Amino acid sequence: MKKINFKNDRSLMIKITSLIFALILWSYVKSEANFITSANFKNIEVTYEGLSNLKEKNLTIISPKEFSVDVKLQGYNSYMRNVTRDGIVAKVDLSKLSEGEHSIPVNVSYIDLGISVVNTSPRRIPFKIDKVLNEKVKADVVIKNKPQKGLSVGEIDKAVNVVVKGASTYINKIDKVEAHIDVTDMTETSTVDSEIFAYDDLGKVIKEVTVTPATVKVDVPILKSKTVPIKLVYNENTTENIVTNDFSIEPASVTIRGNSDVIDSIRFIETRPINFNNIKKGDDQVKLNLPDKVTLVDENINFRLKQKPKDVE
Repeated sequence: MKKINFKNDRSLMIKITSLIFALILWSYVKSEANFITSANFKNIEVTYEGLSNLKEKNLTIISPKEFSVDVKLQGYNSYMRNVTRDGIVAKVDLSKLSEGEHSIPVNVSYIDLGISVVNTSPRRIPFKIDKVLNEKVKADVVIKNKPQKGLSVGEIDKAVNVVVKGASTYINKIDKVEAHIDVTDMTETSTVDSEIFAYDDLGKVIKEVTVTPATVKVDVPILKSKTVPIKLVYNENTTENIVTNDFSIEPASVTIRGNSDVIDSIRFIETRPINFNNIKKGDDQVKLNLPDKVTLVDENINFRLKQKPKDVE
């Protein structure tokens, strides 16, 4: 048998040595590639499942409307180097919940095999579930501010029927339902679409409540107004032994409103005939005789007949 002469075959020796080093290097790289590592991901959004079941039971989520968790993943380095937050699935099942407060575990997983979830923070979410209510209420139309000088707002429909819907927690906070119309820049009669909102007792909009219809169409008459004096008219049958000039009316003028063609022609407003028999009985209130299509800007004013003080001799 022929012996190998290593001294004469250096090429073979180099090849064997290279092979040994290659095997050692491959084993090292393989062991390094398979070491276990971990990675942390913050604010992973949690998906709510079973919302349709809650809706069928006429229930809704009060809080939290949305939630996120921090997640720690672990796996071999060869897998972990390709991990992204988009592959993390975090969800809770709400389908079996009832009205009240609940603590629900968060189920977290990763879409690829070989990656495990070693920690979730927090692990549970506190939920508050409430009943959904529908209530019929009156919404008031509220005029805000005043139009330009010489103009005023006529009579409008000040209430509309609406339905408010929301969790009972928020429905019970409703103090009023209103549609606000700002007439500051209005100079002529207009039709306005105004949003309707529910307000709490502090005057803040309750955003968690829906109002149907959401808007109301309102005809806003912008009328011309002016202030004119009041002329006293007496009942002739009751003026005997009475000097009418001894009396005056307070206030002595009144602000009226109406269409321009009517208002422009008015120089004064007469009272209804004054019966002094009523005055003697202590009834000094006087009514005005308003022309057609003319109204008072302030309908709460009381007009009273007053006797003028006599001059001291």
